[in-house]
Amino acid sequence: MQKLTELRLRAAFVALAMMMVLGACGGRDSSSSQAGTLGNTIDGLAHAEIQQSGVPGMTVAIAKKGTILYAQGYGVTNLSTQQTADPKIVFEIGSITKQFTAALIMKLQEQSKLHVDDSVPVYLPGYGFSPAITIRMLLNHTSGLADFTNFADLGQWVRHGISEPTALTEIAQAGLQFKPGSQYQYSNSNFYLLGSLIEKLTGQTYADNLERSVFQPLGLPSTYYALPPANLAAAGYTNNGAGLVPAIIWDRSAAFAAGAMSTNVYDLAKWDDDLMSGRVVSASSFQQMTTSNGFFQNGFSYGFGLALSTFSNRKLMWHSGQIGGFTAENAVFLDNGFTVIVLTNDQDYDTDQFVLKILNAVCGSAELGGTC
Repeated sequence: MQKLTELRLRAAFVALAMMMVLGACGGRDSSSSQAGTLGNTIDGLAHAEIQQSGVPGMTVAIAKKGTILYAQGYGVTNLSTQQTADPKIVFEIGSITKQFTAALIMKLQEQSKLHVDDSVPVYLPGYGFSPAITIRMLLNHTSGLADFTNFADLGQWVRHGISEPTALTEIAQAGLQFKPGSQYQYSNSNFYLLGSLIEKLTGQTYADNLERSVFQPLGLPSTYYALPPANLAAAGYTNNGAGLVPAIIWDRSAAFAAGAMSTNVYDLAKWDDDLMSGRVVSASSFQQMTTSNGFFQNGFSYGFGLALSTFSNRKLMWHSGQIGGFTAENAVFLDNGFTVIVLTNDQDYDTDQFVLKILNAVCGSAELGGTC
């Protein structure tokens, strides 16, 4: 299998953001005419992006504090059936999964079942993980663990699945890339371990934890750990050099707590608001999730399952996701919950620049600035 950059965080978002000068966002309430202008603006950007990028389909949502201001689908979600994209359609979201995993960890801390500064081998003994690695280091990518998406046998994991003990053993045997806590390096292995740790402490599968602690209580009917029903989901694609072809869909055991989830723009916008509003974790836990690990690359840092940066001098939490057949991005201003969500069914597409185009067009607009 061709090596991909699945589940990896892209720094291009902030690098570009720093180069863009946006207009100040006012405090005006949106009117019906403003909402119409917002739709026209997003439609124009999305149609142009589809044509220029060759992405089969995408859904885009603009929201604020969980309220959808505009949501639309563009292109098609299935090249065989030519099914028109609809914002209700479910897409895989890759590494956006990580913030859900981080929230489950914080809930366990609130229940006094762990502390983020505990040593990992206390909970996952027998694999040879360094006692210097803490849960905090897994959450903010400072553990030094090698990224399993770089392993030579990743293709076998993706196609045929992998048992957790085998995956944990391989991660441990790969050795440390640096002294734990000494630097930041994004590694999907960190969140693989966190998923296993959640299971160890709860006696339930990671999927059951999501269902019982997140999906059901929050009311997220279109959010899945298992692959969603085909009639509700987009088909994923990749470019083989000659054109778009169906992508290899990852076995859930390979993506696991680092990137196995799927959802649509409506559920993701609700999740963003629930997370910020204290309906998922406490205000103290959310503050910890949005606190920098102390390391900065290209103007951004990392908290717990969330990338952190500033955009037009405003704090932003965001994350991109990439997995077989799909890319996604979720960006939220921490001051007022203004949100941009882009989900696509093309694993080779970089969502960063398009999200920035949207932010620039909306936040920098005299007409729409009050929306932002």
